[in-house]
Amino acid sequence: MPVPARGFWALIAATTIAASGVSAATPSVPPVRRPNLLIITLDTTRADHLGCYGDAQARTPVLDQLARSGVLFEEAHSHVPLTLPSHAVLMTGDLPSTLNLRVNGLNLKAGAVTLAAILKGRGYWTGAVVSSVILDRARGLNQGFMHYDDRMTAGSRPGAPPEERPGGEVSDAALAAVKSVKAPFFLWVHYYDAHFPYRPPEPYAKAFQGRPYDGEIAYMDASIKRLLDGLRGQGRLDDTLVVVAGDHGESLMEHGERQHGVFLYECALRVPLILNWRGHLPEGRRIPDLCGLADVAPTVLSLMGIQPPAKTDGESLVPLLKGGSVPARSLYIESYHGFFTYGWAPLRGIMTERWKFIEAPEPELYEWRRSEAGNLYRPEAPEVAEGRKALARYPEADRGERAAMESLLKDPSNGETLRQLMSLGYLSGGGTRPDAPGLLDPKEAIGIEEELREANDMMDLGNMRLGTQKLLGVLKRNPQNVPALSMLGIAYMKAGQFDKAQVCFQEEIRLKPQMDTVHLNLGTVYKRTGKPELAEREYRAALALSPRMPEAVASLAQILLGQKRTAEARKVLESALSAHVESSDIYFEKGVLEAMTQNWEAARFAFTKVLTLDPQRDETMANLGRIAFQQGRVDEAIAQYERALRLAPQNVEYLATVGSLYLNEKNDRGHALRYFQRALAADPYGPRARELREMVRGLQTAGGE
Repeated sequence: MPVPARGFWALIAATTIAASGVSAATPSVPPVRRPNLLIITLDTTRADHLGCYGDAQARTPVLDQLARSGVLFEEAHSHVPLTLPSHAVLMTGDLPSTLNLRVNGLNLKAGAVTLAAILKGRGYWTGAVVSSVILDRARGLNQGFMHYDDRMTAGSRPGAPPEERPGGEVSDAALAAVKSVKAPFFLWVHYYDAHFPYRPPEPYAKAFQGRPYDGEIAYMDASIKRLLDGLRGQGRLDDTLVVVAGDHGESLMEHGERQHGVFLYECALRVPLILNWRGHLPEGRRIPDLCGLADVAPTVLSLMGIQPPAKTDGESLVPLLKGGSVPARSLYIESYHGFFTYGWAPLRGIMTERWKFIEAPEPELYEWRRSEAGNLYRPEAPEVAEGRKALARYPEADRGERAAMESLLKDPSNGETLRQLMSLGYLSGGGTRPDAPGLLDPKEAIGIEEELREANDMMDLGNMRLGTQKLLGVLKRNPQNVPALSMLGIAYMKAGQFDKAQVCFQEEIRLKPQMDTVHLNLGTVYKRTGKPELAEREYRAALALSPRMPEAVASLAQILLGQKRTAEARKVLESALSAHVESSDIYFEKGVLEAMTQNWEAARFAFTKVLTLDPQRDETMANLGRIAFQQGRVDEAIAQYERALRLAPQNVEYLATVGSLYLNEKNDRGHALRYFQRALAADPYGPRARELREMVRGLQTAGGE
């Protein structure tokens, strides 16, 4: 469930010369060749499902070879089992508690010191190719990247909007991006294939029948081969530091969790981490020491001869790479996904080389290298006291939220956003505090996730009644469950029960007023119930929280156009397009706007753009037909309407319009009669039936047939 954007863009100050250690007074000294950096991130990939980590059934020859010819960290861990915050940790060297970026859907704050920003300041070309909307540029990870490719091509299920991109396409896009680059480069390539739902392409689907998760990993490995072979063919792998890291694992029903995000067990936190740099790093070294993804950025910078930022949470692992040691330390881990999403108790923990302590309503203690099957927690255990003392060093989400809100309120550049949110009462707090008594322990509540999945499957199959009953049962036990409220509201909205949908969305806003999608949904309820002023208010709230939200942009523009407020609609649409927020809906409303103001060529361009993004949209073809008619191109107008009719063959308006064009513009009574007859047959008792009967009779009497 998306959570709204709260970051605000700022300029990144880079002191490149002072930080570089290169003196401008000695230009005669030739510069040392700067190595390239390639970071490959494997979404949702458990370390123990790769061959190099001991899975004899895995088919991961490329990753295995990188490990054999490089360095493998046996006990690398994610600090948070979620995609966006984990990648933010990896790219900055700071923990989610420092970044105040706890869950997907939030933003990396503007001005964050990222690997990309540092290397860009050193003259590197910086590029990224990501494969999930979770890492959309609006979330802030594009900071410092000169090229950030976040175009998605595949839905999570048939008919769904594009949310991800398969590994083969990712590799091709990465190779195309770097092909003409002359400077040393930093390229980040993100593979999302192992994420649920597991649908490996052939031949992997057949080869891994019954093990689709492993099939996705095998396909991802082959996609990485495609990337590395391509870079090698371009001569770009020479003197390139290659880093492969997972962002988090996958539970696969261990501890009752199907995917990831809630628990802090090894299946969700232990990730692959491989470094390979021919001639600079040892081959075949395996390092058993505990480390975290926050250590990646300082390690990479140290290897490249660049001083890491002084205040990062992570530490350089270069001493381990050289066969030495690092001082004993603890590793911070957390999950606020259950809290922010379901209203369950948050989980925070501390790991040492031997122990893992998890603070929860029912606290947990494990010798994590041996087993997490039995809880060893005893209140008097010294490891518990040490764990709680260590946890006190890391701010909890509530403190981070308050600090972020104070910063938001004090920043004068946020004035318009604050005015909009205050007018709605959305800065007064709401929802449940993380330390509130009585929150469900995720260990006891995890079965609710399966019930939500079952309810979603029921409704996807058209069984709305059973799905609704399942959701009502969840909410009876877990009334703060935001996804259940959202799913129930959407189900009611689809059923035309807008009063019930409104109640669900209003309760969702009470719990999570900072979520952009719930304002969008409530706005849609208001729009469909004839309350455009209230709909406008909610759409503006969604955009105040997430200015790049295309659905809110298009919906607000539609409301404004319906009220003939064309100047305001133009400002909304062109502001979004100038910020590279593109969607078929935005271009559609832009086309309507230009047609309303008789800017026919601009309207034609906008509707043509719609078809490139959504080629199955019949009303777009009809609008192009209307524009062609206005510009005197009758044959083109007919052709566009006939294209629309191939998608909507029973549309009376399209049929009647083509009939009129043949009759009045082409004087072709035979074709006109056939189209009028089809229109009448499509809706013999509709509002246009009488008019159509008269047209048919008139043409037949005149000998149209």
